[in-house]
Amino acid sequence: MRSTRPQARRRFGNSGVQWLSFSDLMSALLLIFILIMFYIMYQYFDMLEIKMAEIARQQYDLNQANASLDEKSAKLTEAEKQMLTQQIKLNATEADLASKQEELSKAQSLVSEKEKEIAAQQEKLDALSIQLGTQQTQIDQQQAKLDEQQQQIEALVGMRTRIITSLSSALKTANISAQVDPTNGSIALESDVLFELGRYDLSERGEGFIDRFLPVYLDVLFSDEYREYVAEIIIEGHTDSTGNYIDNLELSQRRALAVASYVLSDGYRGITQAQKNQLRVVATANGRSFSDPVLDEFGREDMDASRRVVFKFRLTDEQMIEQLKSILEQN
Repeated sequence: MRSTRPQARRRFGNSGVQWLSFSDLMSALLLIFILIMFYIMYQYFDMLEIKMAEIARQQYDLNQANASLDEKSAKLTEAEKQMLTQQIKLNATEADLASKQEELSKAQSLVSEKEKEIAAQQEKLDALSIQLGTQQTQIDQQQAKLDEQQQQIEALVGMRTRIITSLSSALKTANISAQVDPTNGSIALESDVLFELGRYDLSERGEGFIDRFLPVYLDVLFSDEYREYVAEIIIEGHTDSTGNYIDNLELSQRRALAVASYVLSDGYRGITQAQKNQLRVVATANGRSFSDPVLDEFGREDMDASRRVVFKFRLTDEQMIEQLKSILEQN
């Protein structure tokens, strides 16, 4: 169909050149502008697509980085938890270590105190050791003396035993009825043989018995073997418990004195003068009343046996030896 649009007039100049109309020029410019706009838009969208792709890639990278960061953050959190746990344990360990250190300090302080005490005790021990050494020397010296005294005791004990044996043998040989006590060597003479009942003067029978007994007794005690060891010969009077103590004491003393007076008198000839002189040095007489009765097997007083005159002997330093013997037994 043919366009009815009026044809624009073309104008020609004087030179014969045809000029475009203004509307054609504007249309051409608009087309050029549109083309430019399309080109610009194309460039824009192309750049936009590139940017979007870049942004998408960056977003992906960012997501990956965030995921990695989250993973690292999770790992870091777990590590922090472990570190926190380790820190707690470390704090507890440090507290325990501090406590142990305090205990160690106290223990070291206690050890120092104990060392001081031990040093002090050691000093005391050294001093005590020196003292013990001195005491040991004294003990050794005393032991030497005790050994010597023990030998003396054994010699005297053996001496008493030998004297008892000699007395028993001599009396038996002389056919004299008198028993020697095996423990102390005392010899009890029956009072009924020497005195009348209730009297204190020697009867003829009693004098005769003394005349037979005393020489045999003194021959043993004043022999060369035993004389220097005999310190005392004791004549003791004893009564039974009939009557009061004082009367019996006087009677026992008078009977002992009667025997001593008889054998020590100047006119007595039953023993030698040398024996008499020696007897006067060592003889004593005393009464015991009924303080030492003789008991039978039932524990009752034997009245006849309680009335007696006893001859005893005491060896030299016997009292001291008894004390020493007691000390030795305690040691």
